[in-house]
Amino acid sequence: MVKRIMFLLALPLAVFGGNLSLTNGLIQAHTKVFGDASINPSVKNIQADVSMQNNAVESLKGILSFPIIDFKSSERDRDEHMQEMFAMKTYPNITLQINKVRAKNKHYVIEGVLNMHGIEKPIDINSSIVQNGDSVAINANFSVNVSDYGMEPPSLLFFTVRDRVDINASITLKTED
Repeated sequence: MVKRIMFLLALPLAVFGGNLSLTNGLIQAHTKVFGDASINPSVKNIQADVSMQNNAVESLKGILSFPIIDFKSSERDRDEHMQEMFAMKTYPNITLQINKVRAKNKHYVIEGVLNMHGIEKPIDINSSIVQNGDSVAINANFSVNVSDYGMEPPSLLFFTVRDRVDINASITLKTED
């Protein structure tokens, strides 16, 4: 009797969806210092609190975030300047709230809210989302201007960091058992 009750309670979760856990993730950024070189920080330490209903990609919702302290390039000094620009002690994380996913041609658009430097802005992210069994792979390329989030790109003498940052995200989620 107890087993039947437990089965009936768990059935809606199996049929209607559930939480997804992050199995692999990499977010890479790219910008340039005018007159100098490229800056390419990346992060693998990504937290995910994402769910999907009825095994449908369009039902993805949740939060992806990462701590700015883990966002690193090959230049430690530049990383420290980036952390200062982001006011990391006050705003330690960058967060994407996924509100809706809609199909567009053979790709998807992730509609959400990006929170950086304490400022939230709506964002539409063109992406490729591939579902394979119990895993969902998301690949997205998009750009943001740091000035849109209340930050000023750093500069030193004649060298100024470009305002636009190009983002390449690769996230793999798996249905939790």
